[in-house]
Amino acid sequence: MIVNNNIHSVASLYGAAQSAGTSRSKAAGTQAQQDDEVVISEAGQNFSDLLQKLRSGDEVREDKVRDYTRAIESGSYHVDAAAIAERMLDLRF
Repeated sequence: MIVNNNIHSVASLYGAAQSAGTSRSKAAGTQAQQDDEVVISEAGQNFSDLLQKLRSGDEVREDKVRDYTRAIESGSYHVDAAAIAERMLDLRF
């Protein structure tokens, strides 16, 4: 049958083209990998250093917690509701 013969011919050609293209891609990819280089800017390195310091530090500032706890317990801590509302509505932050 003519249709079946053509399908087999196309399939075999496609398979041959795929295997040939794959080998070329691998060879080209190997060359590209050898030429690639990553350079991190000084700002990026500074950011990375700062991030490492932040990650290694304490998550809770015990001194601030202690100060606020004392102020709340003594009744000397007051919240300015108007200032909080103003900051919440201020889009400039």
